[in-house]
Amino acid sequence: MRPTRRSPRSSPHRLPTGLCVCVCAAGLFGEDLLQREYRRDRAVLAFVAAHPGASTRFVATSIGVSERVVARNLGRLTEDGLLVLVAEGMAPAECSYRLAT
Repeated sequence: MRPTRRSPRSSPHRLPTGLCVCVCAAGLFGEDLLQREYRRDRAVLAFVAAHPGASTRFVATSIGVSERVVARNLGRLTEDGLLVLVAEGMAPAECSYRLAT
């Protein structure tokens, strides 16, 4: 009696390998998104350092990112204590920021 040969498609290691590739790719994609946020935070921080009192709208148009994304970066940098909100009570796009001292 000849041993039965499995076709490559029915390999018992195919699913775990495929799953591993998917998980690794998802991890790298997540890491890329995280790094992109850090790079944008640095760009926003550098811009505000060079332009104290810059508004959300001014930062966004100057670095070529949407106001919503810049507002998120500015909020994170403010929460981290790196920036200070200069003008409160305005529309979010008109709020201005400077470096914390």
